[in-house]
Amino acid sequence: MSDDTKPLGDASEAAETTEPAKPQDRKEYMAQYYAENKEEIAARRKAVRLARQEEITAAERSRYASDPAYQEYRINISANERKNKKARIASDPEEKKRHEEQLKKRRERHKERLATDPDYQKKREQFTKDLREKRQKQNKEGDEP
Repeated sequence: MSDDTKPLGDASEAAETTEPAKPQDRKEYMAQYYAENKEEIAARRKAVRLARQEEITAAERSRYASDPAYQEYRINISANERKNKKARIASDPEEKKRHEEQLKKRRERHKERLATDPDYQKKREQFTKDLREKRQKQNKEGDEP
């Protein structure tokens, strides 16, 4: 007999290794694996979800840029949503209260950014300047016969 051949164990040992795993054993293993690798699994799932969302967003933007019918469709959807929101705000006191709170938060963020963010200040100054020039141009056109 050569050294590289191993004698086989008894039949019960061989049966244990070739026997398929029971469903309960698999469930326990999966639960244990997930518990031990929860952060890694969550990170992988998040990366896949974000990558898929980026693909969808890129496709939507591409379609919006190249398909005038789709662009009009999206504009109409947005216009209808704004109209519905205005109607809800006018008729529902709770919705009006939520809307006012959102506006208050937005104004606070704006004031804070104006006070602390120089890039935002420059952007806002440029916006104001452009708006002023636009109004002046409209006023000059309105004055001329």
